[in-house]
This record gives sequence, structure tokens and C-alpha cells, in this order.
Amino acid sequence: MAHISVLIAGTSNSYLEISKKMLKFHYENCEIDFAYTGQECVDKAFAKEYNLVLFDYEFADLDGLEIVDALLKKKVTSPLVMLIEEGEEKKAVQAIEQGATDYILKVRGYLTALPFTVRNLLEKKNPKKLKKVETPKAISTKRKKPILQSVQYFILDDKYNIISANSKIQKLTKMSEGELVELNFYDLLSKENQKPFFDNVNRFSKSGKSKTKMQTAILDKHGEVVHVQVFLTAIKDDVKKVISYKGELREIQAESHMSAQVNENVNTLEMVQKITAIISSGYELQLPAFVERITEAVCQMTKFERGTFALLDKRRNVFIKQAMIGYGSFPEMNGASIQVSNEVIERVFAGNFKVKVIYYNQVHRNTASFLNSKYPERRSQKRRPHSQWHPRDLILVNLTNEHGTFGYISLDRPVGDFVPNRNTFENLEVLGQLISFAIENFYHFSTIEKRSRRLKQVLVMNNIFKLHLGLNELLREVVWSIKFSLDFNLIALGLISKRTGKLGLKAVACEDKVKAKLLSAMNFPVEGISKTLKSNRRIGKSYLILEQEAVLQNFKHVYNGGAKNKSERGQWPADGILLVPIKSQDGKIIGLIMVDDPADKKLPTDETVQILELLANQIGVAIDNRVLYVNSKNSQPKPETSNRLREFIANDSSPPLAFSPNIKRHRFVDKFFK
Repeated sequence: MAHISVLIAGTSNSYLEISKKMLKFHYENCEIDFAYTGQECVDKAFAKEYNLVLFDYEFADLDGLEIVDALLKKKVTSPLVMLIEEGEEKKAVQAIEQGATDYILKVRGYLTALPFTVRNLLEKKNPKKLKKVETPKAISTKRKKPILQSVQYFILDDKYNIISANSKIQKLTKMSEGELVELNFYDLLSKENQKPFFDNVNRFSKSGKSKTKMQTAILDKHGEVVHVQVFLTAIKDDVKKVISYKGELREIQAESHMSAQVNENVNTLEMVQKITAIISSGYELQLPAFVERITEAVCQMTKFERGTFALLDKRRNVFIKQAMIGYGSFPEMNGASIQVSNEVIERVFAGNFKVKVIYYNQVHRNTASFLNSKYPERRSQKRRPHSQWHPRDLILVNLTNEHGTFGYISLDRPVGDFVPNRNTFENLEVLGQLISFAIENFYHFSTIEKRSRRLKQVLVMNNIFKLHLGLNELLREVVWSIKFSLDFNLIALGLISKRTGKLGLKAVACEDKVKAKLLSAMNFPVEGISKTLKSNRRIGKSYLILEQEAVLQNFKHVYNGGAKNKSERGQWPADGILLVPIKSQDGKIIGLIMVDDPADKKLPTDETVQILELLANQIGVAIDNRVLYVNSKNSQPKPETSNRLREFIANDSSPPLAFSPNIKRHRFVDKFFK
């Protein structure tokens, strides 16, 4: 076979390695070099003559067109082939026009076809020189019998990822090659056959033998079980390390392949049904009761006496234990629920662990040197002997969503003589995903319920139009209704005073009564407040302030107690506050609803702002109505009514009369609130 030398340039180590293995498997006498930057590609291609230079379009230093231009200027004669993402064919045309030999579109399955693509490119460039290059082994014509056409043929890399599969495999699995190359062979195996298969492969790989045969069962695209014999041939590099596997499948009768663990699928189905039943019946429960039911079910299904369910409190950055099963009474520490630092849990699940086993009194190892990146191990310690389990050994199940870990379940003390095994851990991985979905679904349903309550609160606010009730009483009702319905920890409502020209707080909703009293006594200069209402802060008709403002500094200091919580992107900052204007009938601002410290620490949604603006509008209308009511009463005064009205105005409990119809407006206020 003629010698072939190829330079492959890219930024992904996995892509470079798998490309090398594909070419080495099909062309034994093939030399592969790598380049990791555009400039390194140019330098290597200039220093050595390659039969082919294959390179990505995107690099940090040079793009593909710049690489082509640099190589042509250096008079490099090697065929230049550029890898282009699907949908960016214009770049490929530019590359060809500029002098590239060809291009390869990075579509699904393109790595499987890479050896044949390379051969075609080389033959086009110099067919005479490469006459002796043997046809890739995957379609070799030198065999006397077409063996590969009569059996199901596939290729795996050293991590058992499928990198090639012939038409027989596609027919057997009812999948296209494009679908198959996205899978690991592990994905094709029925559940009860996964462990036996990999145990056999591991023993085979370590024995030094070249070939092995085993029986197993795979699942086709529709979940049908197909019993097969698997023949594996190890492909090794120069130092006898396995770099890939060539495999064949032969279908056999079901009777010849029986498994003692076939009932495991039934257990998994029952497990899914139990969690589904809890989800369906749990909508009317409060969160603590819901997670307690889940924890009880997990302990029963996995045969553990004790279990704990904890959820992340983002505000305090700790995990709060919501349910503890098997501990008698619910343990507390200093009168509060037990908390675990988020940093501790992040270290436990570092490395994408789905289930983590922590063995008591054993040293942890660095997992980077021995864990499979696609299938993380469940431990970072040396495994105990099969039949042993220490009473203080612990299993942690990771609960995740798109933002990372939001909770965990811990299990300890197996029932009786039961010792957790691989099937236990696999079931727990499935349970972890189901429970993560269950909690997310519960939160989603709770959000819908909360939205319904918000609308009810808006209807309840119609009480504000009942003129026989005191204004201060109604304003207190407003702020507390907002607090309960929108889950903000601080709501303040201020009105502009005609007498002082300041925004004075009339009602404050805050759990801390001392802080609420101090805040209720605060006044803000209208000029200072007006400067905070900038157009770039507009969100709907309101203003979202995310940075420090001098006029609000004392307000924030009293509430926060001088402490500032750190905030991440998309979360409520320490200096954040939402100001919702209250306007009179003629559009003048007469007050503000001040909203701070959301329970979930997130920025407000458009829906939340719209509800606040609706409430602010109702308050404005109610105040205008009260002004008209007072004016009407004042136009025909009775002695006792006049005295009551004078007392009402003197106490400044009334709405800002400067903005009321038929009353002269306060020029200072109009100047800053236009």
C-alpha cells in the first residue's frame, strides 16, 4: 500500500482524534499530523509536503480563506480541503475560487464517509501515484466472498461510539446511518444486557486477544428486542492500545439468548408509574408535602431506610432540606431547617455526576484520569467489595435543569442485607431525571396558580373605590396585596405632597415591622426622584433601576441593613428597585409604587410589570375619585363636615390635591413630572 500523509487542522481534540482513527482504520499505512491554529496549519503545510491538508474554516487567529491565501503564497502544492458548516456553502465557493481544491460539508455522518472522500480527492489530484492505494477496507473488493454484505457490520471507537454502520445494521435497527452515528453502542443495548456486554468487552480488551464473540440483545428504533451474536475485532495502534473496534452482528433466535435479569425492565416501568402517579395527585399539595411523598417513594423503590430531599435557595445560596424520611422527627439546627452550602454540593457533583456514591472513610481520587467523559462514573473513590456496604456510605442523586443543579436526594442505610448494585444506580439516574421533571412541573403549575391568584387580587382591589373606607387603610391593603400576589419582599407606596413638594411614603409592606416603620417615615425630594426616571430605564410604563442612586441610598440602606447581596446576570441586583408611576386622570404623576427584593431574586417579567401598572392605574383613578368626593363635600359644607375635611387635609392623608381637578397644581411638581 502506498504511503499517505495527511495534515488535519481543527480546534476540537475529539474531532481530530476520531478523524485520525477513521483514516488509520481504513488506511493502515497512513501518517496523520494535527494543527490546532490557523497559523500552525500554514507552518506545518509549508514545512512538509502532505498528500492532503484538511482544515476547519473557523480559527481564533485565521479563517479558512486566509489559510488558503497564505498557503498559495508559499506555493504549497498539497490539495487543500476546507471543512464548512452546513448552510455556509458561500464560503466554500469563495474558497474554491481562491484556490482550494475542494470542500467537505459538516453534515450528519460526514466523518463516516471521510476515508472515501479522502480517497476520491487524492485520486483526482494524482491518480497514477495513488494506484497502489488499496480501496478502504470497509468496501474491500479483494475478498473472495462478499462477507460484509451478508452480515451486519459496524465500527466503534474506543469509547464505543458508533462511527460507521452498513445497510444491514440500518435495516436491523430501523435507523439510518446518520441516526446511528449519533449513538453509543450502549444506547442500542437492552437494559439488562448493558452491564454483561461491557464486562465482556473490558475483559476482552485487557486480555490482549484480537477477537471475541458474545450474545446479547439490542433494541431497534421502535423498542423491539433483537437477539444477536456480536463479533468484535480490536483495532490497535503501534503500542497495542485499542483505538477502535470492528464489529459484526448476527441475528439469533430468542430462545438461545435468555437473561436472568429480564424482569428489571418491569421494575423500571413500575418506578416510572409510581412517580407519574405522585405527579398527577400532587397538584393540590404544598411543596414540602409533595417532596415528602417523592422521597418516601424513592426510599421504598430503591430499598433504603433513610432519605433526604433538599432544594436550592438561590437567595441564600444554600440547599434547604425539605423532607427527611426515616429520621423519626424532622431534625433542625438551632431552630431552623438544616442547610448545606451550595459550594459543597457543587464539589460533590463536579464532573457532571448524575448519581454520586460517597464511601465512608475513603480517600477521594482525581476523576479526570480514569472517568469516561460520556458516561461519568458514580464515584471518585475506590469501590468497596461487591457484597459490602458501610452504614455511613451515602448515595446522592443530582436534580438538574438547564441552569444546573437545583436540588438533590440523599439515601443511606439499605434495608436488611440489600447491597446497592449497578442496577440500583441506573434506576436512580432515571429517577433523578423523572423527579427533576416532577419538580419543574410542580413549579410550573404553581406559577399558573399564582397567576390566577394575581388576577383575583386585581379584582379584590376594587375595594379601593369604596369611599367610606379610610385612604391609609386602603393603601396598606394595596401594598400587602401586591406583596402576597407578586412575591416581592418589600412594597412601598408614596404620594407627592402639595404642602412639602416631596414624595412621602404612605404605606409599606415588609415582614420586618421595625424596618417597615422606619421606611414609612421617609420622604424623597421630587427633583431627585425625577432624575431617576430615565428613558433608558423604561420597562413598559415603569422604570427599572439596576444601579445605585443617591436619592434612594438611605431607603436601600434601611432595608438591607447595610449589607449587599451578590447578584448574577439576570438576577436582581443589590441596588435594584422598580418604580411604577401612579398618575392622575390628566396624566400627571402623583405618586409611585416602589417594588424591591423579589423572592426568586430574578428580574421582573413583563406580566408582573403589567399587573403592577394596572394596580397603579386603579390607585390613580381611586385618588381622583376621592378628590372629587372631597371637593363635592366641600362645595356644600356642613359645620361638622368642614371640621373633618380640615383635619383630613392637615394630616396630609389626602391625595395630592395639587393634581386634582379644579384645584391649582403645584408648579414645582409639574416642573419635574411632565
